[in-house]
Amino acid sequence: MNELKNIIDKNQKIAIFCHENPDGDAVGSMLGLGRLLEKLWKDVSYFSPDKPSKMFSFLEWFEKIKSTFDYGFYNLLIFVDFSEYSRIKTIYREKENYFSENQILVFDHHQMLNPPQNWTVVHDTQSTSTCEIILENTLNIREEYYDKEIATCLYLWLTTDSGNFRYDENHERILKNALVLIQLWADKKLIIDNFINNKTLWAINFLKILLERMIIEWDILYSYYDVDELKNYNIDNEQASYWLTILQEIKWPKVIMTIRKEDHLVKVSLRSKDINVEKIAKSFGGGGHIYASWFAQRIEENFDITKKEIIQKVQTLLL
Repeated sequence: MNELKNIIDKNQKIAIFCHENPDGDAVGSMLGLGRLLEKLWKDVSYFSPDKPSKMFSFLEWFEKIKSTFDYGFYNLLIFVDFSEYSRIKTIYREKENYFSENQILVFDHHQMLNPPQNWTVVHDTQSTSTCEIILENTLNIREEYYDKEIATCLYLWLTTDSGNFRYDENHERILKNALVLIQLWADKKLIIDNFINNKTLWAINFLKILLERMIIEWDILYSYYDVDELKNYNIDNEQASYWLTILQEIKWPKVIMTIRKEDHLVKVSLRSKDINVEKIAKSFGGGGHIYASWFAQRIEENFDITKKEIIQKVQTLLL
């Protein structure tokens, strides 16, 4: 903790990065930590490989997040909610040497193998989220700077990575940290009203399409779409994933999946009530949480063939 405090204290110009297709934990941890650093009079810039979903636009400083990195001078680069450069590949591949020559601080809760020497890592795979790690590691250092906006950003993880307490995680730890954030005036109602209870008619119409495409094969229930279709409904991937929240309430399927075509890749999101889908995701080179994970596969022939191969392999893994 002293090392973390020293790093923060001695660096003035800071760039914070989250992973591509950022979820609530990535956006919340980036904006919450950034707000804290700004209150410490740091010069902070925010970057994501692509623009976060407009579902998060209700948060303060959302518009500060840029999807184009300037590769300028920064004393410190901070990565939140990812453990390898592949999660910011469009930014990293442009100038790989840039990142090896700068000091980097990482906050993350995923598996991490052999981090580069210039990384200082604040890491806990037992945590449900990066927001939680940031809260636990900065509150005692700079509690007097915590305010309602910081607490609200960090509380966002509860609606995503813990599934509003539905996932079978360490609830004692989660509830303890949730109480801390509520006592710091986190605006839980703001998040519920704008993130959960704020679905557009277009998003519901797209849900109808996914329901029509829903397929049941053995213990797997899945649906699929092409990212290009989202333009017709004025929604993004985060809004399209709403169907998983609905269908994971169905009683009997062991695994529920969204399969989407995105350029030359097939990207898959998995959910389950009692199957460790993280193990399934890892067998494809992905990761995530025990009951909510993801992976991507390159399309070798066409989308339908790759989709069929993925389903067959998941079925085998469930045996």
